[in-house]
Amino acid sequence: MNRKILFVCDKNECTSFGRLTMNLVKAVAGEFEPHVLWLKTPKFFDVRSSSESGSDDSLYTSHEIWAKSLYSGFLSFRQPLKKLVETLRPQLVFFIRPELGFLVPVVQGMAQTVMFVHDTFAETLYPNSLKFKLLNLFYIRPTVQADFFVYNSNWTREQAAMHFGKKMSNKPGAVIGCPIDSDLFNKPDIKPSTNEKKSFARKFGIKNFDGMCLNVSLDEPRKNIETYFEMASRRPNVAFVRIGKFSERLREIVNVKKLYNVFHFSELKANELRDFYRNADLIVYPSLLEGFGLPPIEAVACGTPAVGAATSAVKENLEGVCPLVDPPTDAEAYVRILDRVLAGENVVDENKAAALLDHCSMKSFSKRVVEFLNSNS
Repeated sequence: MNRKILFVCDKNECTSFGRLTMNLVKAVAGEFEPHVLWLKTPKFFDVRSSSESGSDDSLYTSHEIWAKSLYSGFLSFRQPLKKLVETLRPQLVFFIRPELGFLVPVVQGMAQTVMFVHDTFAETLYPNSLKFKLLNLFYIRPTVQADFFVYNSNWTREQAAMHFGKKMSNKPGAVIGCPIDSDLFNKPDIKPSTNEKKSFARKFGIKNFDGMCLNVSLDEPRKNIETYFEMASRRPNVAFVRIGKFSERLREIVNVKKLYNVFHFSELKANELRDFYRNADLIVYPSLLEGFGLPPIEAVACGTPAVGAATSAVKENLEGVCPLVDPPTDAEAYVRILDRVLAGENVVDENKAAALLDHCSMKSFSKRVVEFLNSNS
């Protein structure tokens, strides 16, 4: 009989953490009996009931606990989690992100605990924010009590060691990376022609431009969206599409700069995102800090060149694969690469891109996850 593993996630399957949870379930399904505990709040789960999802529910058993928010769940999640672990008796409890570190002590002594460390930390990103100082102190700091740690990149592992110190770095850990959904993000059988790209763009109200740039990101200072908008101001003949929330801050920048060539889409289905990847001429990823950075890798998988900032895990993943810009705020450097692409130059090293995509495949990811769990449980 397979060993039981319980994944704990507080975000739905449409978020990066929810998708990561499902990928981890797929990775271990042959070696473990997977269970998923969804810590549900109205912010991420609309209906207060077990909801249908697009995932294969036959791969795992689903459990849920409700709270008004993660903050109220600081107290109300503890006892139900303890009861579930006592009932299931899993060998491993796998927490999907350090913000759930406050729950690690709840299950200690009943099961071994694994924490996925995925990114930079709120306290380092917003050092003057009382909210994030408290989040770090009460939610994230208990993460160091986990038995094992896995990371999405070597850069994240180094950052975690600096942030948490020897209590984390001396414990068993491994870089397992992140997988891309190759069933979704892949090259079309025939590369879209220029006319087909323009026809696709027109369906979304994007007309009369000589090309299309793409950026997929959250609205956070570290995403360096201002540099992307500066590119748009320098190439008004190119459409600059951004997929992500269009905040008032970003709206003001667009209005002040009079960027009539910038288009925003906040909600796209997965297949629509794939089609934007396939029909864009270039994806631009100027992020200053990134724990992994999936969008440019997904774009390359779809046959579209990428350019990124020579920083953090973006550099770790993309160096040698495609152009990188240093300093990451040099809009003119990004524009020069855009010009090369629009002139027909291939800026991607196809052999290194193939190696990167193999590393990010579900098969490679599964192998790394299972090998680590088997060697530490």
